[in-house]
Amino acid sequence: MKADVKYRRRTQAERSAGTREKVIQAVIQCIAEEGLPNASAARIAERAGVTWGAIAHQFGDKESLLLAVVERNIEAIERDLARAVQLHHLSPRERVSLLIDRAWHHISQPTSVAYTELVLYGRAHPQGSIRRRQAELALTSSRRIWQGLFGDLGLDARKLNTARTLASTAMLGMSIQGLLEPVRPTYREELEALKRIIAELLELPPA
Repeated sequence: MKADVKYRRRTQAERSAGTREKVIQAVIQCIAEEGLPNASAARIAERAGVTWGAIAHQFGDKESLLLAVVERNIEAIERDLARAVQLHHLSPRERVSLLIDRAWHHISQPTSVAYTELVLYGRAHPQGSIRRRQAELALTSSRRIWQGLFGDLGLDARKLNTARTLASTAMLGMSIQGLLEPVRPTYREELEALKRIIAELLELPPA
């Protein structure tokens, strides 16, 4: 005799969250695979399997939808690197290595490919909300991550800020350059060089 299986109907909030997630993933994949210029409202709706009206109900206009992708990327990076904050048993140089490796791992993902294209979009549309919000979120998140990883070492605040800025801009630059290459480079040697430069800038002891 088969046991009765009871199915719980999803709440409106759950259905709404599910639709929102489908749409965000559709935007990420569309931009990463086809480029931002091809991420039209119709194309996004087609990939998500919903109407544009349903998308507009969730996000408002297209710029708000793109901003949600920006927020998703930064949240994902910070969530992953926040775990490293607990790894104070690592040596200072090991922390630098971990930070660069994990940050680049995220930069290589479709979400960050979409994010990089949105950085360029924000530069071309300086009056829009994306550029401003992107800068605010990236700076706040980056400061939290670096403070969490290195705050207990008593490092010079000015040098720490310089190292953070250098690492962020170097990896963003490599990410943008990677979009222009026929085959996306791994930048393995460049990343190892960046680790050494950051460690020397912070005057960290040898491992």
